[in-house]
Amino acid sequence: MSQYFDEKELFREPKTQQFGSHMVMTNVQKQGKTKWINIDTKYRDDYQASQTCNFNITLPERINEVKTMSVQTIEIPMSFYNISANLGNNCFIIKNYSNPSSSVVINIADGYYTTDTIATAINDAISGAGGIFTSLVYRVIGSFSTFYTADANNTFIIEFDVDTAGSQDRFLTTTKLGWILGFRGLTHNVVTTNPSYGRSEKFIDLTNPRFLYLAIEEFNKGNQKSFIAPLSNSLINKNIIARITMTQKSYPFGTVLIANMSNGLLQSDVRTYSSGKVDLQKMNIQLVNEIGIPMDLNGLDFSFCLKVEHEA
Repeated sequence: MSQYFDEKELFREPKTQQFGSHMVMTNVQKQGKTKWINIDTKYRDDYQASQTCNFNITLPERINEVKTMSVQTIEIPMSFYNISANLGNNCFIIKNYSNPSSSVVINIADGYYTTDTIATAINDAISGAGGIFTSLVYRVIGSFSTFYTADANNTFIIEFDVDTAGSQDRFLTTTKLGWILGFRGLTHNVVTTNPSYGRSEKFIDLTNPRFLYLAIEEFNKGNQKSFIAPLSNSLINKNIIARITMTQKSYPFGTVLIANMSNGLLQSDVRTYSSGKVDLQKMNIQLVNEIGIPMDLNGLDFSFCLKVEHEA
């Protein structure tokens, strides 16, 4: 029964109207269906020529008239490094305080580091530089970083805003090694033999990345994007659909992180398609860090599940 006492309709039911010799039916709603799509990067298009975290994938069959899409769960191997040349956070330059033209670039090997192992790696790299630079020592004291000199006759300037070749690089300095070690300035003077002086302003923090973004480009104009991930003066990626929280305590290096709505590690947009009919078959998928750089999982693949609602 679709009418009340005043005979106004409460529900939109199909209606049939006569127009001359033609019958026209209105208010017809197509039945909705739900599909669950499992995406595994092992089965991406052109596997050998594409990146694990930036690739195209083509579904074996087209899904027509898509209404909504969301991410339900994602599995990511914790195989990525927190210090690497690709991230631009594995280097700094040491200059002789008395003669700044005398300098050496220090590059740390790519790897996943803890506060103990980063200290060893930095000191080994400094020792390898030779000369007066071997007087420089790095330590972690009570969660703070400190550089000091073992020889009062040798003092230094450390510059963190450089690339692996030693050229100045001030793009996103908050991701450089100095920032990770707790130093907020771009340069740091080492003029004391006392490790307690000249320490970093903040705690050392090697828990990067704290979160990742999943971005999906479905190659159509009906995408109503609502996920915003700003940097200081730009957006990371306009196609972000989900944010994944990294928790190294529960999922340390070498394990597989499982993120979903239930455990609170996944936040997904429900992407709505309202501007006409949208079909889904080919997608570009990216898994990026906080600043939009595609992740390097060191050859391992990740997977996730999409919930797609569409008309029958």
